[in-house]
Amino acid sequence: MSRSIHTTYSKDIFGLTKKELEEQFNDPNSDLASLAEKSSIKAKVKKERKDKRIEIKNINSEKK
Repeated sequence: MSRSIHTTYSKDIFGLTKKELEEQFNDPNSDLASLAEKSSIKAKVKKERKDKRIEIKNINSEKK
């Protein structure tokens, strides 16, 4: 990952009440929002790496 987001479920979210989670859900600057951003970035980076790996594999198989 190119960016580092130091928020984890166990450190920042675990043990919160439903009311506290709802408050964080509505706050765009909350830990919950940063976790959502982190998950999104992580999925995007994984997909890009996989696509690149497949592309390189296809190029190499065409050369043979």
